[in-house]
Amino acid sequence: MPSKKSAKKSRGSAATGAPGGFVFADPKSTPDDYSNFTKAQTDADANAKTSSSLEPFPTTPQPGTMNLTQVLGASTVAQISSAGSIVFHCVGDTGGVKEPSKQFAVADAMSADLNNKSYANGLPAFFYHLGDVVYYLGQDQYYYEQYYDPYRDYNGPIFAIPGNHDGMISPSIKGMKTLGGFIDNFCTKTPTHNPEAQGIQRTTMNQPGVYFTLDAPFVKIIGLYSNTSEGDTQGVISGKVVGNAQLTFLQQQLQTAAQQRKSGNKFALIVAVHHPPFTGSTNHAPSSNVLADLDSVCKTANIQPDIVLSGHAHLYERFTRYLGSSQIPFIVAGMGGYFNLSKSKAPAKLPVITKDANGNKLTLDATTNTQFGFLRLAVSSTTLKCTFVTVDVETRATAVGDSFTLDLNRHVVSTP
Repeated sequence: MPSKKSAKKSRGSAATGAPGGFVFADPKSTPDDYSNFTKAQTDADANAKTSSSLEPFPTTPQPGTMNLTQVLGASTVAQISSAGSIVFHCVGDTGGVKEPSKQFAVADAMSADLNNKSYANGLPAFFYHLGDVVYYLGQDQYYYEQYYDPYRDYNGPIFAIPGNHDGMISPSIKGMKTLGGFIDNFCTKTPTHNPEAQGIQRTTMNQPGVYFTLDAPFVKIIGLYSNTSEGDTQGVISGKVVGNAQLTFLQQQLQTAAQQRKSGNKFALIVAVHHPPFTGSTNHAPSSNVLADLDSVCKTANIQPDIVLSGHAHLYERFTRYLGSSQIPFIVAGMGGYFNLSKSKAPAKLPVITKDANGNKLTLDATTNTQFGFLRLAVSSTTLKCTFVTVDVETRATAVGDSFTLDLNRHVVSTP
């Protein structure tokens, strides 16, 4: 295992945060200096032998529901509610190994977007990470280079679900526990300064588990952990090795959402899971296992997600699944900074019209495997608008790569 040497020193004694002991951005913006990272830091155990086995879910911390008020405070959340919509960022597969410039470019663009007042829907409230925060084995020792430093200027909370690399272990590393680094940085009992953050001011997040529900104005996000599968192996959220506790949790959360909807509570129901149910990536398999479990519990709870967000495949894809009169977007957003974008099976001409395993109409409406970037979602009580913001990693220029609006009442997708 390569030794870790700090590439940066303390950036200040004060920082921008929120009630409850959380700290987000550093007090003063500083230039990127990832060129000072050593080869050992950017290699990040690339040659370590990894286990191909699924890993049991940790028994602690216990999954549960988290409210945005716990992090941003009641007054800020009240302002979001009064504004009539909530905005947040979303992307996965960000770990900047080998070529950190790509992750830093996307991270800097997201930080700048927090202050972009040209958007009519308002400023982003948080970043929801779709997994693979740190490569290749999710170890604590690489959180500085691949997490704390890139997002040192991001003045908002960062929530996350683990990706397969966050949960992988190596039999050659003594005492390594699956998801150890993820839990140390996203699931602490209270927000604290992790020594691995070094001089970066951001505190840890106190999510109730590696899978959990985030409740916020206008949106409920159920985040799932689809384990360690890589390549042509599917992700799983239940089964013989991992058990059925997560599936039970998902069903309970969906039933709660259905009851809240009946009581007149309007919100977009989002399911976030690292392994995508659909993808045309040549490097990553679509996870029909995840889709089958999701379909089963949704049928029992008599509710469907409004949108499903995933990463894992290092590209952008927008699928639309047709269930009766409803159109459900399935978004793959794994272009957050990992240096190697995926190859794609998609033809040049879109849309591609096909059927899923159950015979439902499925279309691939938009895709690119040549651009890095992030999602910007704006959700009100009636609509969900999603924009794929592309980032040129050389010039840092941003543009709109794709955009669509979901009517939450009619459940119809429209594009500009």
